[in-house]
Amino acid sequence: MDLLTIFGALLGTLAIATGFWLEGGQFGMLFQVEAFVIVVGGTLSAVMIQNTWARFYDGIKQLHLAFMKTRQVDRENLSALLEWGDQAKLNGMLAFESLDMSGINPFARRGLELLANGVSTAVLEDALRRELAAYERNRMAAARIWQQAGGYSPTFGILGAVLGLIHVTGHILEPAQLGAGIAAAFTATLYGLAFANVVFLPLFGKIKAQVESELRFRRLYLDGLLAISRKESPQTIETRLAAEVRERSAELLA
Repeated sequence: MDLLTIFGALLGTLAIATGFWLEGGQFGMLFQVEAFVIVVGGTLSAVMIQNTWARFYDGIKQLHLAFMKTRQVDRENLSALLEWGDQAKLNGMLAFESLDMSGINPFARRGLELLANGVSTAVLEDALRRELAAYERNRMAAARIWQQAGGYSPTFGILGAVLGLIHVTGHILEPAQLGAGIAAAFTATLYGLAFANVVFLPLFGKIKAQVESELRFRRLYLDGLLAISRKESPQTIETRLAAEVRERSAELLA
């Protein structure tokens, strides 16, 4: 589990609350149920209108990616590819028919099944690249609901402030209530900006990074499977992919 996501959200919330307190504000003024309902309810409604139910549901399901550690691209992945290359060199592509597929990445498993079926390198590459493109397209489209939420949230914060000010003007002859009423009205604006910049947009960024990491992980398998299909030796495969493993591992650790 990636605790940095949780720590970041808590730190952002704490920083806002602490800054408000240092300026002499009272914490109780920050808790406005009306503002929360307007901002969160309005934002979700706008996102629902913009998307299909399936896309909205996929976006919700992808939330867990923001709390997962990035998949490592390491020597273990390269070792698996080299082992498959050895088997193909010794026994041909039919060796993959009896290979135990349990525990193998689904994308790699799909490639091995195609190799076992004797497809050409061109067909293998076309099929796997199409699968990669579909994965990226579907995952990113679902992730963008959080980007959309980050765009709508400040607007609904302003809307909440306007509604609050409309309510305040109804008591304009009661000066004692004006100050508290205006403060409560602008709490909605705070909610809108805070949810956008502490929750929605960071979630989109984290999910996007996870999708890109998975794409790099799968492209390593794509390169290796294509090399096996071209009947390259395991030594050639290792020479070609070792640099990519080092580079992608360094990217994840940066």
